Amino acid sequence: MVVAQSALEEVIVTAQKREQSLQDVGISVTALSGESIRSYGFSNVLDVLAKVPGVDSYSPYGTGTSANIVIRGIGLNDFGEGHEAPIATYVDEFYLVSVPAVDFALFDLERVEFLRGPQGTLFGRNATGGLAHFITAKPTQEFNGFASLEVGNFSNLKFEAAAGGPISDTTSFRVAVLSHNRDGYVENLNPELDDGGEAGNTAIRAQLLFEPGNDWSVLLKGEHSKIDTVHSYYEQIPLNFDPVSGLSSLNPNGTDFAGYNEQDFGGGDRNVTYTSDPQEMDQEGTHFLARIEKDFGEYSFTSLTGYYDVERNLVEDCDASPNVICFAEFPYQSDWFTQELRIGRSSGDFQWTAGVYYLSQDATNQPAAVFNVPLDGPGAVDPSSGLYNGAFFPIALSGDWIQDTQSYSAFGHIEYAFAPEWTFTAGFRWTHDKKDFLDQDNASLRSCPGFPIPSNCFLPPDGPGIPNPYEGNYDDDLYSWRLQLDYEPADGVLVYASVSQGTKAGGFNNGFLSAAAASDTGLIPYGDEKNIAFEVGEKATFLDGRLRLNGSVFYYDYSDFQTFNWVGIGGLIVNSDATAYGGEMEVQALLTDNLSMQLGFSYLDTEIEDVVGPSASYVADREMANAPEITASGTFVYDVPLGGNYDLRLQWDFNYISERYANNFNDPSSELDSYFKHNALVTLGLGENWKLQAYVRNISDKEHAARMFVFSDLGYGQFMYAQPRTYGLNLTYTY
Repeated sequence: MVVAQSALEEVIVTAQKREQSLQDVGISVTALSGESIRSYGFSNVLDVLAKVPGVDSYSPYGTGTSANIVIRGIGLNDFGEGHEAPIATYVDEFYLVSVPAVDFALFDLERVEFLRGPQGTLFGRNATGGLAHFITAKPTQEFNGFASLEVGNFSNLKFEAAAGGPISDTTSFRVAVLSHNRDGYVENLNPELDDGGEAGNTAIRAQLLFEPGNDWSVLLKGEHSKIDTVHSYYEQIPLNFDPVSGLSSLNPNGTDFAGYNEQDFGGGDRNVTYTSDPQEMDQEGTHFLARIEKDFGEYSFTSLTGYYDVERNLVEDCDASPNVICFAEFPYQSDWFTQELRIGRSSGDFQWTAGVYYLSQDATNQPAAVFNVPLDGPGAVDPSSGLYNGAFFPIALSGDWIQDTQSYSAFGHIEYAFAPEWTFTAGFRWTHDKKDFLDQDNASLRSCPGFPIPSNCFLPPDGPGIPNPYEGNYDDDLYSWRLQLDYEPADGVLVYASVSQGTKAGGFNNGFLSAAAASDTGLIPYGDEKNIAFEVGEKATFLDGRLRLNGSVFYYDYSDFQTFNWVGIGGLIVNSDATAYGGEMEVQALLTDNLSMQLGFSYLDTEIEDVVGPSASYVADREMANAPEITASGTFVYDVPLGGNYDLRLQWDFNYISERYANNFNDPSSELDSYFKHNALVTLGLGENWKLQAYVRNISDKEHAARMFVFSDLGYGQFMYAQPRTYGLNLTYTY
């Protein structure tokens, strides 16, 4: 039921490990409530990120796979499962080490917080560029819940529900479930294969909260999720290559080395393809969390114990054509345990937090691929073997890597209000990381008509491009810190300035694709990265709470920025210095008692120094990948009381992202076009408990590339495109 507003709703966040008003926190934060997420109809992490200024995001393998988050140009540009991202992701303060684990379903959330800039002191691990924190809805002593059913085009069917309440005076529960299925939107003309871009998610979460007294509580959570889907197909576009720099440009009227052009099938329609092999992903995740809190008057103690296990198998047609040229499979498994203990004081002029943290992770991957490489043209091998002219040269690549990570850290954070208008903040974290890494990759020739080579003849394990076996150890100390000054010149106005250092541990390029790109074993390990960040910002509330203006400007100075460079059919992370600067502005306004507005804007300029191009002789400064100069978003909501417990809400929102490159080489072919997308939502309130929604997302059916790879050795590029226009109805019952 619509209620006229006289002021904007207060937003509570936990950006500093305790509950505070968003307007009182001297950090650049964007927060969305769980109700907003449901009303928008968001179903995954990428949907939410479209509403956050200064953020770009992509899924390396398309819809239904793990999301890579990029904040202010900082993100994991690699697709390897063994790397950790510089944008850390947390769920209920539990750190998601594994990138595939970030592909979780959004359901029954209390809110989502996005923190920009290094967050190394309180949250700690590897967050040199920021973090995303997803907070689930918790049990309460009041019975409440909801059930929601959504139907839409592409046979979309989504059901979400949650229920909770008291079991006794000291115990409460909450259970939430999700089921989401949708047919693919990329038609595959191969009658034996399903369409791509499916949704196939199920998840369940159960929580128990014990509160035997007013001064302590125990929260237990268990969650299981499953994804079974055909993810997006690639669109293949032939490329031209500069013989000096090795950089590529689009050649849409050309062909790949096998004489194929995408327009031969589907007439160039980006949502039509023909592949010889499937694009499938199966993933399961299991998560347990125990949170114990105890108050001692002004002081508090918190214990957070968590475990996560994720298994994923990803298969793909990596040539995106009817030809049997490239097929790959990536089975991955990882599990990790974390323990955090902290104490603190959150009242008075001097507030502080101190704690210790431990993490243990095991990860393994056994990737495999088959490449049928031609003897002439792009990607040709040396024909001296005597194979007949025009033959293909089948090479089977397989890998087996394991990595064990152990991390220990201690941290402290203080806030001292030394005058009524002034507060000084300081934080420090010491981290000790140890990683043991073992990689064994193999390459073999496979039998083929006309081959004078024995079947499955293994290439030398120490031959060019196959630096095997490799065993490495990483052992180092990392230091993060923060200094900040807050000034409140008037009620509702906060000005802050900070300098901070975030660090991210080094590691190892993993998998046969990295091994194929490495000319020697010295390229497999990469070093720590360090970001010294300067930021000035303000948060202001005007007009009796009807207007908020939050803004910030920043400058990043990266030493040994972990840069992903794509080489041939593989890629490597190397260390290069880098800089970034820019700013964001967010506006929230209650224009009338029934009309509200939210606007967001960001500007960004980035540079990576001395990026070595595909040709080793070509070195130049480049922009960071997935770092658009301009992003903008907005939402307008108009509420109309209809009388008789009926009401109507009209909502329109948009987001814009300017041009950006898909890789750090800045290949002309990898420049992704700008795009503007808008959505509409109409909600009819049917009394106190029911509401009916009708939505259209991507109203103009805007086609835009969300991701791109350059396969220089195979003579083509691969594009993945965002979802087309979707529409549907949603019926929700709340109590």
